[in-house]
Amino acid sequence: MIVKGGFFVAEKENASRLRAADFARICGTNKRTLHHYDQIGLFAPALRGENGYRYYSQEQYDVFMVISALKELGMPLLDIKAYLDRRDPERLSALLDQQEAEVERELAQLRRIQTMIRTKRKLLEQGRRAVCGQVFFEDCPPALLILSEPIHSADPAVAAPILYEHLARCHREGWNEGYPFGAMISGKSLAAGRFDEYACYFTQVEHPAAGVPLFEKPAGRYAAICLQGDYHRAREAYRQLLDEISARGLRPVGCSYKEGLWDEIAQRDPAQYRTKISVAVE
Repeated sequence: MIVKGGFFVAEKENASRLRAADFARICGTNKRTLHHYDQIGLFAPALRGENGYRYYSQEQYDVFMVISALKELGMPLLDIKAYLDRRDPERLSALLDQQEAEVERELAQLRRIQTMIRTKRKLLEQGRRAVCGQVFFEDCPPALLILSEPIHSADPAVAAPILYEHLARCHREGWNEGYPFGAMISGKSLAAGRFDEYACYFTQVEHPAAGVPLFEKPAGRYAAICLQGDYHRAREAYRQLLDEISARGLRPVGCSYKEGLWDEIAQRDPAQYRTKISVAVE
């Protein structure tokens, strides 16, 4: 037995062969995996010594790396074996096309999750900075909203099915980027004090898909108030918001927007939820 390149080998003429433990180490796996792949006929050693030891060649490294990548992408071992048993350039090209498409799908999903994390962090910080029960004014950029079907009712029996369908649609189409659903009240309902009469629900998005119909919440000066507690009990907050707007000689323009900052994911206690209510002013 001799040593070559730091690896033990059985015979001089097979000095380029690696023992299973050494091959496993450079591939980032273990002997158990190599033995299993050998047993199912997926990946056999290049050589078996008289002592029963398995030996692998440097040429097998790339094959093992491809097997590992396909497995990590979720391709069943039997499907990988089926390809390897009938491999040729054309089948490899088709396999690479298929797996590249799968990688793109996974990357898109990871980017969506990353956006969701960043959105939740942004909302968390807004909730920390908010002084609940006090009206404030801010300049807001435009925002893109996906709207539910119209509601124009204060009856929960009317609103609930529309909300559930809106949430299901956003999930189905992959539109959820971390913003909780919100509710809009029309200017007419707001002026009449019908603060439970929602015009529609909405979900904000940062990266809309092509062809998706969107509503653009206008940029401009907004009056806002942060409500702590049950977001359904917002009448006093709306009243306080409108009174402060009037006291400053301003008037509300367009719809109001009610959207969560701290919701069920941030607080166990509903009494600690924080909801932002805003409306453009001029």
